[in-house]
Amino acid sequence: MINLSNIYYRYEETSEAWVLHGIDLSIREGEFVLLCGGSGSGKSTLGYLLNGLIPHFFDGVLQGAVSVSGHDTRDSTMADLFAEVGLVFQNTDAQLFNSSVEKEIAFGLESMGRSAREIEIEIDRTAKILDIGHLLDRPPTALSGGEKRLVTIASVLCLKPPVMVLDEPLAHLDWEGAARVRKVLRRLHQEGTTVVVIEQRVGAVLEDATRCVVLDRGKLVFDGVPGASRPTLIEQHLVPQYPLKQESALREQNPLLQAKEISYEIDGRPILQNVSVHVKDGEILAIVGRNGSGKTTLIKHFNGLLNPCAGNLLFMGKGVRNTTPQEMAVQIGITFQNPNDQFFKNTVEEELMIGRSLSGRDSEEWFEELCVLFDLHDLLRQSPYRLSEGQKKRVAVASILVMRPRLLVLDEPTVGQDGRFLEVLAGLLLSLREKGFTVVIVTHDLEFALATAERWLVLYGGRVVGMGPPEELAMDTALIRMGALGADDRMLSRGVLDRAC
Repeated sequence: MINLSNIYYRYEETSEAWVLHGIDLSIREGEFVLLCGGSGSGKSTLGYLLNGLIPHFFDGVLQGAVSVSGHDTRDSTMADLFAEVGLVFQNTDAQLFNSSVEKEIAFGLESMGRSAREIEIEIDRTAKILDIGHLLDRPPTALSGGEKRLVTIASVLCLKPPVMVLDEPLAHLDWEGAARVRKVLRRLHQEGTTVVVIEQRVGAVLEDATRCVVLDRGKLVFDGVPGASRPTLIEQHLVPQYPLKQESALREQNPLLQAKEISYEIDGRPILQNVSVHVKDGEILAIVGRNGSGKTTLIKHFNGLLNPCAGNLLFMGKGVRNTTPQEMAVQIGITFQNPNDQFFKNTVEEELMIGRSLSGRDSEEWFEELCVLFDLHDLLRQSPYRLSEGQKKRVAVASILVMRPRLLVLDEPTVGQDGRFLEVLAGLLLSLREKGFTVVIVTHDLEFALATAERWLVLYGGRVVGMGPPEELAMDTALIRMGALGADDRMLSRGVLDRAC
């Protein structure tokens, strides 16, 4: 069905680096392929080749041939390929542009000339499959990252293309959403759809796939059955091995940050309800919970990006309501779920230099240390917008860390990252704690939260339902039964890997 022959590709004619190097790959009809590899290995680029975004949308140099259903993509229009290959982007915001979720799902169907009745039936069917019926009248911009992910999948799923390519479909999803998407993909495969999943959360998808393909720096290093992939996955650090977490003695003093009975609503809909939390000086706290539970909304109150409808927030014993976000940025650094929202300079180096100048504590040694830790030296001259999503996340975190904030808040820092970077990030956070930094992590990656955090705050339906040691909360049957916590696939990745291999 899909054939790539001796593919070389680079994004700009002025660039000397090939993103893909001599790729030969054939995907047969009805296969379920897991495509994985480290950040920046060329996975998304390969996905763009499959539906004609390369060469018809992205500039660059393409050598070799790509054919879909026997037709060379160079000779096919985007409209022709649209009906053959459905692509779910890694960056959800690049795919969502309608005023409501219902219109988002309807858009592609309308483009294909479906009748109003057919569109209505398909919207209802797709919404039920992904359990997003309650979101249909809401604007995509008001959704959580996980909810946006489900909507983008729905917008392609409803078209029933013979080939579905999904780039990081489990990103931003909680355990329940990830299980739901996996179930949908298994069913599509059973019904004969060709499924290609590009994913960093290797463990669970490996169990579902019939074939595993691994890229490393633009080259194909493994192509075979999942059962034979274990040595390559371990060698490529695609399943993280975290450092041992050492218990620390928290300094006995007033909390660095206190949120007292915070409530917040949007258009009369409650998002947070009487949320109270304290962040101890020198600790790593993880805020965990399902999609839409209010995690991101809560941390936006920390530095004044949002003001509560009720309650108040104290930082170092002082209220922040009358302090501007600009004034708080140096003290409380927040990285967003979507790193594109943080960028506004032409190069990575310029992005980092902003933080150096704002902090008033410029240090060449610290800057160099971050560039090494985050593997940024080869990216400094590049535009942050042209990086892979994993590379963008690394730049976003480094651009905040360079300011040496008193409190570092990371919103979904593991999304789009390979196992190698997760290992580095976990080690970095633990070392930052030893250097006196205080860290708050918002994440669905419960294994990462177990490996790094000393306490968890569990949110469910905008309320605090648990707070305490992660080892206890992760096994709390009451929290699991209500759905506030669940079995994250990363926590099971080694067992899944063992079974699949």
